[in-house]
Amino acid sequence: MEKESMSKELEKALERFKAKSDEVPQGYFDQFELELMHKIQSENHAPKQANIISLFAKQKKYLVAASLLFAVATGYLFYNQLNEHTISTNEMVQIESLPDEVIEAYVDNNELVAEVEWNSAIESAGANISLKNN
Repeated sequence: MEKESMSKELEKALERFKAKSDEVPQGYFDQFELELMHKIQSENHAPKQANIISLFAKQKKYLVAASLLFAVATGYLFYNQLNEHTISTNEMVQIESLPDEVIEAYVDNNELVAEVEWNSAIESAGANISLKNN
C-alpha cells in the first residue's frame, strides 16, 4: 500500500517537473540576443592571460647533466681537501723530539687504558689455557 502511494507521488512529481521544464519563461527569447551580446562584449574586455614561455625547455637534459657534474666535482673537491687535512695532521712524530713532560702526561692519561687492555688480554689467555687443559 505504501509502495503504491509512493509511486503515485513520484508520478505526480515527474509530471510537474515535465510541465515546468517544457515551459519557456516569458520574454526569454526577447532578452536572449541582448544578454548574449553583453556576454560577448564582457569576454572581449576581460584581461587575457599571457602565454608562458619556458626559457630552457630544449636544453633541460643538458642542464640536468651539468648540475650532476657540478655536484660530483664539488663533492670531489671537498673530499680531497678533507683528505689533505687529515694527512697533514697525522704526521709522524719522533719520540726523541717530544719534551719529557708531554710523554709523562700521555703515559699518565693512558695508564688506565693500558692496564685494562693487559688485564683483558691476560683473562682471555687464561680462559684459553683452562679450556685446553680440560
